[in-house]
Amino acid sequence: MKKMAILTAVLAVFALLPLASCKKGQPQLASPQLTLSGAGPDWFTISWQPVEGAESYLCSTQEADSETIVEECEVTFTGMSAGTYTVSVRATGSGYLDSETSNIVVDLEDVSLGMNLSYAGNKGCFDITFTPSEAITEVKYAVTSAVQESLEDLKAAFADGSLKDIQTLAVDGADNTVSVARDTIGPYFVLAKGVSESGVESETVTSQIMAASAGFTVDAYDLVAMDLTSTVYDDSQAYSGLLVVSKSVLQDLGMSIDELLEMYAMYGMVPYTEAGTNMTVALNGYENYDYIMGVVGFDSSLMPVSYGSFSFTSGFADESLPLPSPLTIEVSGIGDTQATIKYTMGENTRAYYQMISSLEDYNTLLEIGAGIDGYDKPEDYVRDYAAVYGYTMFADDDYIWTGFEPGTDYVALGFPMNGNGSLGYGEMTVTQFTTTGTATSAVSPASVPAKRGQKVIRPVTLESAREFLNSVK
Repeated sequence: MKKMAILTAVLAVFALLPLASCKKGQPQLASPQLTLSGAGPDWFTISWQPVEGAESYLCSTQEADSETIVEECEVTFTGMSAGTYTVSVRATGSGYLDSETSNIVVDLEDVSLGMNLSYAGNKGCFDITFTPSEAITEVKYAVTSAVQESLEDLKAAFADGSLKDIQTLAVDGADNTVSVARDTIGPYFVLAKGVSESGVESETVTSQIMAASAGFTVDAYDLVAMDLTSTVYDDSQAYSGLLVVSKSVLQDLGMSIDELLEMYAMYGMVPYTEAGTNMTVALNGYENYDYIMGVVGFDSSLMPVSYGSFSFTSGFADESLPLPSPLTIEVSGIGDTQATIKYTMGENTRAYYQMISSLEDYNTLLEIGAGIDGYDKPEDYVRDYAAVYGYTMFADDDYIWTGFEPGTDYVALGFPMNGNGSLGYGEMTVTQFTTTGTATSAVSPASVPAKRGQKVIRPVTLESAREFLNSVK
């Protein structure tokens, strides 16, 4: 048995000799010639010319425990921290010996940029202070309106250099502050990135500012609404308020925004909120429509102490947006004078009109709509009525409504819309319910319940402005 084992081992050695001899006679691949072809604040790319006979390349860094295999002639390392890296690459291919390993040393610079915006004390003026890392030699920045385009579109234009008015600030190691002056108070987006001497760019940093002591920054914007965040930059002020009106309404009133804003503020008619609070302005969904937003700064006793305004124009419909799915309306907890009504938005819904009406009034609205030639369906007239006399909602709503009449039939209805507003309506949802108890009198429009505490601001209409101005004369 022992002789057989030795003989088997010897045969195995001889069996390997032709393979070893064959491999020894194979040509060896040339070593890749490595270059640094790109780098960012947390990544870099190594590239090389194709090696004849190579099918793939084995890549690694000294800091990594594993190799990366690529078939292309480049490799990108991401998620890297600032520091020095040695990258190793060798070529491999069938019928060839692996190439000798090529190495390249990469110094990844700390390219980072901080940015702070501060109100400069005058309408339309603010300061931008940059805090660059040591490797940064210049800062590229741009200041642009925050209401005409989305931040993502602006960032893309800033990245490819097509954004208008991109400025360059040479970093001098001391005070890296620039002062900005505009004709209006904003709001503005500020975009910036640092650039090192070797051309490595930092990540783009962004911020927003209303160039007034109190105001609002725009978080989202489309034909349907502006989502805002209250901002207060002056310690003497505690609240900011806003009034939105179309230019056509101001023209019909024969007033400037400053005149109308001061009148509303004087009589406590400007909705206000603390800094950092989110609010929504419900727009009318018209394309290319001109608005003016008036802003008021209030002190701690709610006295108006500063004013400002800026103009903006609604955009255009996005034809790629799908129509919204119908709302779901559930009614529970029905009593003599109250009920819990839950609205749940369907897919692709940006906002919806919500209205509670007596069944009698709802049927009257349908009859009116059926008699108007301009409406394809009576429900379309109900929709427009709800847009004026109902509520504009931007989130699911679970609310206890009070003020109903006992023993009376009601309907809860809603119309969804996508980001195109009036150009993207969905189908109406109607849910009927009856309050408990015994009816005591006919239901009039005045008895339909009101809803309080909504943080959605609607633009001032011509009718409401005239009614207010006549009441204070």
